[in-house]
Amino acid sequence: MPPETDAAFTFTDLTTDDLARVRDLVETVWFSVTPGKTLEDLDEQVDLSHARGVVRTGGPLPGEADEGGAAPLMAFYSAFDMGLTAPGPGDALTRVPMDGLTFVSVHPDARRRGVLRAMMTDHLHRVHERGECAIAGLHASETAIYGRFGYGCASVEAKLTLGRGTELRAPAPLAAEADGVSTHVVTVDSEAALAVLHEAHLACAGVTLGAVTRPEALAQRWFAFRDHPQARGSKEPQRLLVARRDGQVSGYAVFRRESKWEDGKPAGEVTVGELGATDDATLLALARRLVDLDLTARTTFWSRPTDDPVAWWTGGPRGADVQLFDALWIRLVDLPRALTERGYADGSPLDLVLEVTDEVCPWNAGRWRLRIDADGRAEVSASDADPDLETPVAALGAAYLGGRTLLSQAATLGVTERTPGALRRLSRALRADRDPVPAIGF
Repeated sequence: MPPETDAAFTFTDLTTDDLARVRDLVETVWFSVTPGKTLEDLDEQVDLSHARGVVRTGGPLPGEADEGGAAPLMAFYSAFDMGLTAPGPGDALTRVPMDGLTFVSVHPDARRRGVLRAMMTDHLHRVHERGECAIAGLHASETAIYGRFGYGCASVEAKLTLGRGTELRAPAPLAAEADGVSTHVVTVDSEAALAVLHEAHLACAGVTLGAVTRPEALAQRWFAFRDHPQARGSKEPQRLLVARRDGQVSGYAVFRRESKWEDGKPAGEVTVGELGATDDATLLALARRLVDLDLTARTTFWSRPTDDPVAWWTGGPRGADVQLFDALWIRLVDLPRALTERGYADGSPLDLVLEVTDEVCPWNAGRWRLRIDADGRAEVSASDADPDLETPVAALGAAYLGGRTLLSQAATLGVTERTPGALRRLSRALRADRDPVPAIGF
C-alpha cells in the first residue's frame, strides 16, 4: 500500500457527506454540468465504497472551507466491480472480473504536483490488496495519460454512420434467418424494461469478446443517471429494441432519436449507444430496423468492433463512413493471475520467460515463466532464467483481449525479443479469432 500522506496532500475515504465536495470538483474539472442533477443522483452514479478523495495536508486555505468546515477536494476517483469477456482456451471465451476505474479528476490548481501519479498508484495498490480483480480497465479522456501508469489500449471502437434505408447485403441463408427474429421497442424507464435490458446485456456479453458488463447492483439505475430529462433537451428518452429468437432474448439495442426537419422533409437522427447480439442473424435483424425508422435520415452506431459485420454488410468501411477511436484500456494488476485467467490459441504449446517492467506495481516486475499447453491453458511462475522477451506491462494489457498483437507493439511500446522467434510465437498465442467489441461507457 502506498503511503497515505506526503508533504502536500492526503488521501481520504468518502461517504455520502462528501457528495457536495465531489460534485464541486467534478463540475470544475469536467466543466460539464447536468441541469437538475441532485446529490442523490450523484450518489447513484458513483460507488463510494471504491472512491477516494485527495485533500490538502494541513486543511483548507483561508476562504476555502465549506459550511461544515471541510476542505475542498484536490482530486477524486471512483471505480466499479465489472466483468470482462476475454479469450478462453482454444476457441472458447471466458469471463474475468475487472475493476472499472472512472471519474479520475484533478482540480486545475492541483496539476503538475504529482497528485495524479499518487492517485493512480493508490488505486492500483488498493485493487491489488483487495484481491478481487487481476486486471483494471478504463476509458481514457486523453490518450497520452494512462500509458504512463501501465495501461495499454486493448480495443478499438468503430463509429458507423448509415443513411436511412441502407441496404445490408448479407448471405441469403443468414438473411432468411434474420427474417425469423422478432424485435420490439420499449422505453428504458421501468424496472421491467431495465430487467430485460440487463438480461440481454449479460446474454450477449457472454458470447462477445471484449464485452464489459455492468455491476448487478447498478443494473436498475445505470441509465437513470445517464439519461437525465433536463440534460437530454429535445432528444427523446432512451429506447430499448429487444430481439427474440424462439421466444428467447437474443439481442438488444439502446438508442434514441432526435427530431429534425430540413426544407420540410424529415431529417431525424438515430444514435445507437449499445448494440448486442448472441448471433449474426439477430445482429442483422436489429441493424435492419435501426436503419429504417420513420422520420429519420441517418443512424449512428457507436461502440462497434473494427471487424463489425454491419459495416461489411454495407459493402465495406466506406459504405458505413467508419471512424475509429481508442476504447478499453487494460492494466494487469496481478500479472500471473491475469495471464492464467485468460486462454490462448490451442495447438501451439509454448514455454518462455518474460522479463516485465512495472514501476507502479512492483510486484509484477521481474522474470516470469509462461507455459502454455496444447489446449491453450497457461501456468505462470517466477523464474531466474534468462528472458526470451522483455516487455513493459502496458504491452501485455494492450494484447490481453487478442485484438492488438504483441508483435505490433515492439515498435510502439518497446517489446524486445531476446530469443529469435519468441515474440512471434507469443503474439500468435495471444491473438483471438475476432476483434474485441469496445466496452460500454463507464
